[in-house]
Amino acid sequence: MLNALRAGCFANSGGLENQHREGSIVKKLAILMGSVAMMAVVLAGCATGASPEEAVAAQLEAFKQAMLAEDIDAIMATYSDDFEHYEWGDKEGARDFMQQAIDMGYTEGMEVITEDAEIVLQDDGSAQVYPVDLSGAFGTVTLELTFADKDGEWLITGLDATGI
Repeated sequence: MLNALRAGCFANSGGLENQHREGSIVKKLAILMGSVAMMAVVLAGCATGASPEEAVAAQLEAFKQAMLAEDIDAIMATYSDDFEHYEWGDKEGARDFMQQAIDMGYTEGMEVITEDAEIVLQDDGSAQVYPVDLSGAFGTVTLELTFADKDGEWLITGLDATGI
């Protein structure tokens, strides 16, 4: 009987060893995931420490990529709820205008050129970005974008277009 118990214990010891090994893997994965989460928090903290110029440049790039993708939601994510325009009115008017341009094919194959754009911080805390050139089926348009810091996020609050 004692030999049978010993045989049973030793037979199960492999199972215990595997459980220990699996527990060790889970523990390592938990440590790795915790480290990744901590790194994300640290990097997020660094991102919030970006200069206004860097933050505006990042939003300008987001605007460019959204325009190239013809993604109306991503385009409008770069606009402030306080956006105002002399023709479109507010953000919703800008959305309607952009959606019509997309639907009519005007933005298909469009180029968005931002390489020459300069970011100039204004005394009122806003940032002017000029020139942003758009070229497509509609012709060529040069934009001057106004950005403002809205609760820690630089968003488009105004736009002037020339060359239409």
